[in-house]
Amino acid sequence: MTPLSWLMITTSIALSTSMITSTTHWLMTWVCLEINTLSMTPIISKPHHPRATEAATKYYLIQTMASTALLFAATANAMNTSNWEMHLMTEPTTTMIITLALMMKMAAAPFHFWLPEVSQGSTTLTTLTILTWQKIAPLMVLLITHNKTNTTLLLTSATLSVAIGGLGGLNQTQLRKLMAFSSIAHTGWMLATLTTAPNISTLAFMIYTMTTTPVFMLISLTSSTTVKDMGTMWASSPYLMMTISTTILSLGGLPPLTGFMPKWLILNKMVSTNMTIEATTMAMISLLSLYIYMRLMYTSSMTLLPHTTLMAMKWQKTNKKHPMMTPLLTMMTALLLPLSPNM
Repeated sequence: MTPLSWLMITTSIALSTSMITSTTHWLMTWVCLEINTLSMTPIISKPHHPRATEAATKYYLIQTMASTALLFAATANAMNTSNWEMHLMTEPTTTMIITLALMMKMAAAPFHFWLPEVSQGSTTLTTLTILTWQKIAPLMVLLITHNKTNTTLLLTSATLSVAIGGLGGLNQTQLRKLMAFSSIAHTGWMLATLTTAPNISTLAFMIYTMTTTPVFMLISLTSSTTVKDMGTMWASSPYLMMTISTTILSLGGLPPLTGFMPKWLILNKMVSTNMTIEATTMAMISLLSLYIYMRLMYTSSMTLLPHTTLMAMKWQKTNKKHPMMTPLLTMMTALLLPLSPNM
């Protein structure tokens, strides 16, 4: 890919996402979502591999289907209400269709089926972009229309997402697929308080992004593709082992790490709004995801795999530099929990 093409694609993705945060017109929102999809497709298919082409095709078809449903619902709403404003949604049916379309774009259950396959067919950093940056646009539209959204629909999808994210990752050995199921589970936590406390949902997304980014950067740095590959990380760099172990524990939401903050706030808000049964169900189901993260942490830092060298540590020289963002984000994922009372 030429530098000019790369510049155009990244600029299109950044601008389309930024414009969605400031628009209030459904047609403009649809155009921005389409630009976002069309810009992401060539990045996924860049490796020129059959799996990458398959992933790009699946991503394009699903995103186009969701955008078509959103445009259909917005047009139907405009025909009935004579306006295209996002804040003036009065038709329950069209609002539900738009919500389902945005859930499909975010890969929330039961529309999660495309994300693990697309993640496995993409490169590590492309998967990171799909799991973090590409969720911003649909999440912003849901935040703009949060007071019109069906709470029961979002709670059902949230519970399903947490359950499927935990169950789907149990027998996964591929890291990218496992992180995709982790993303589905975290999407469920974001949707849980979208109508009652959108600021907490925004905080949950920010902390998820902040925690997932160093994990993917370390996976990319060590060229790990399976869970077994993480078992050799301690032999080449104890620093990487300690960093990824701390980040994975934070991703699982264990106190006193930062990842516990959004779950704590979400469960507290759900209980205070008389959603005790739903909160208890999500907390119990999230133990499945916690088991997955504990297995990853155990494999990366608490097992001693067979080695052929006489030295316990290989201290292999690598040409790849450790990016400064990784230790910075790891510190934040470990030390920001005391800020919870200010949230």
